[in-house]
Formats: sequence, C-alpha cells, structure tokens
Amino acid sequence: MDGAANDPRTLKYVAEITRKLAKMLARTRYQMLVYLLEMTAVEAESLADEQDPKRARPAKPPQLRG
Repeated sequence: MDGAANDPRTLKYVAEITRKLAKMLARTRYQMLVYLLEMTAVEAESLADEQDPKRARPAKPPQLRG
C-alpha cells in the first residue's frame, strides 16, 4: 500500500465522504450502517490529526498530587 493511506488530506477526504454517505442514509432503515460510517469518519479524522504536525495537541502538564 502506498503512502496515501497515511496522508492527512486523504484521511480528511475519507471522513468527509463517509459523513456525506451517512447523512444520505440517515433517513433510511440502515441505521447500523450509518453508525459504522460515522465511526469510520471519526477514526479517519483522528488518524489525520495524529499525523498532521500542525494540529498536534500540546502535551498535558503532569498532575500534581497534594
């Protein structure tokens, strides 16, 4: 497999298309498919955010115990 699967832009595109498909199916009886599509979109966005250095989250400071 080439590097396209790891490209944040590709992952964002997959999330966008998946959400559009889920929205089209939302008014049908295929609610489980809609749920799976939404979870796929969430996972694709999560992977894209992990791989995009500009969107990297700052590290959390350690919790102080008192």
